[in-house]
Formats: sequence, structure tokens, C-alpha cells
Amino acid sequence: MESIYKKNFSHIRSCFLPALFLFTAPLVLSQNPKKWTPKDRNLSIRMQFPDGKTKALILSFDDGPKEDRKIVSLLNQYNLKGTFHLNSGRLSDENMITEEEVKTLYTGHEISLHGYNHQGMTNLSNIDYIYEIGEDRRLLEQVSGRLVRGLAYPFGSYNVDAIPTMKDLGVEYARTVEDTEAFGIPKNFMLWHPSIHMFAKANYMGNSPEKDQIEFDKFDNLTDAFLNENQLALYYVWGHSWEYNQKWDKVEAFFKKISNIDEIYYTTHIELVDYLNAFKSMVISVDKTQFLNNSAVDLFFSITDYSNTKKPWVDNIELPAGQVITIPDR
Repeated sequence: MESIYKKNFSHIRSCFLPALFLFTAPLVLSQNPKKWTPKDRNLSIRMQFPDGKTKALILSFDDGPKEDRKIVSLLNQYNLKGTFHLNSGRLSDENMITEEEVKTLYTGHEISLHGYNHQGMTNLSNIDYIYEIGEDRRLLEQVSGRLVRGLAYPFGSYNVDAIPTMKDLGVEYARTVEDTEAFGIPKNFMLWHPSIHMFAKANYMGNSPEKDQIEFDKFDNLTDAFLNENQLALYYVWGHSWEYNQKWDKVEAFFKKISNIDEIYYTTHIELVDYLNAFKSMVISVDKTQFLNNSAVDLFFSITDYSNTKKPWVDNIELPAGQVITIPDR
């Protein structure tokens, strides 16, 4: 159902003040006094992705091999976004992308950390973390001209005791290689387990053709489950572009299947992190009728009133950055 408030905001968007002044004159849509009590108002608030979408897709690729050129081209062709985790110490090595092309190749996509030398992070010292993460971040920001704020653990290797050090070095999320085969959003962004490796374990060393087909089918089935999911769902697919030299036809078929779907929010990892953090910071009154968006991004959510379980009402809300709304009495 289209939000009853969306039209109210359409004329406001063009005249927003700079972010510094967004809180000086909050917008209140209704001044009606609250006549209900918690007993007769049973409100449930559910987050939606930007633009009210119910599904989100992250495509995440590690290492920065020369095959990234091909996969970026396909992503661009199908209007998809990628998150690319790079080892700055390996840039310009044989079979890797060059330092010079980082700034332009990944335009429209995210650049993220993968460790300066791709060292496993289970037993690193704090000095090693400063080098593997801090130096990787410094160099990637230097060659890309962008802020770099995320990481994929090399080899999927991590140490939970080092997470505070990683945060101090500017890491805001860290992806593992532990597939969940599900569509949830993790509570701990520093242990972000993806949904599935692209094509599951097809073409792993020693696989028979029959085993490969089972893995391809597993990936296809999970993709279909995501497309058919009717609850809020994040599909997080990861891999390495060097894996696809014999599978580019399958990569393109997957991209074509998953692209240009209205209900999907196509996002980089850091874009989703920013949105989730903004939603967490939303201030809600005790009776769940006033909502303050104190972030710089628009927020979307649904409100369901279950006080009448036989006929609950549902409304979809768009809450512009820096604004307050009051839900009117029903």
C-alpha cells in the first residue's frame, strides 16, 4: 500500500535545509492529541529497505584479480552493484588489477579491505593488524580517492578478540566465508556471515560432474527461494572473479535473472550498513506514534496495528532525513 504520507513529503524534498539545520524546525504531520492507551494500541514496526523495498542484494568479490574487469563490465551491463575487497600489497602483481586502474575500474561499486598481504587474521598481533588493515586502508584510500570502511577476512580467518582493534582502525563491517544459506541481517556487523558462495562449491578440487551439478542446483534453489521470499530478506552472495573463467555464461545468466526487479534494493555492503545504522538511530516515542529520523538518509518502515486482530491496519511510512512525524489517530 502506498504511504499516505508520501505525497505530503513530495513538495518538501526540494526545499530541505542543509543537514546542519535539519533539526531546527521538525515537521509534524498531525497535531491530534493521543486518545488511546497501550492496551488498545498494539503497534508493530518493521524496517523496510530504501524506497520501501522488501529485498536487498549484495554481491561481494575478493582479491582484485584481473578477472574483476570482466565481472565489473557484467555488473554494469545489468545495473548491479558490487563490493570488491582488495589487497593493496598485491596490486599490479601478475594476474592482478593495477594500482592505476583502481580509481576508475570500480566506479559505482564499493572498494573494501582484504588485508595488505592477504594474511589470515586468527593469530595476528596488534602490530600486524595495524599493518594488514591500517596500511591496506591507507593505500586503498590513496589510490582510489575514497573512504574505505569495510573488510572481508582473508581466508575467512578471524579472531573475535581483535574486533575492537579493527574498529579502532576504521573497519565498520567484516565479512566471513561462513555461508548461512539464509537471508537474515546479522546483529554483529564485524562477523557478517554471507548467504552463499556464488555457485556454492561447484568446481571445487576433486568434484565429479555430478557433484558440481548438485552445487549449481543448490545455488539456483537458494536464489529462487530469495526471489520468492515474502518477508524482509537480504541475499548476500560472495566469491572471486578468478573462479569464473569457465563459468562466465552462468555468471551472466545469474546477473540477468537477479537484475531489474522492482522489489530488490541493489546495494553495496557499506551502503546497507549506513542504512541499518540510520534505522537503529531512529527515535520512537513510548506509544510508538512519534518518529524522529536524526540521520542524513530517508528511512522506510511499515506500521501494523494488531489491536483488532481480525482486521489489523497496515501503513507504509517514508520518514525523510532530519524530520519528525506523528501518526494520526485512527
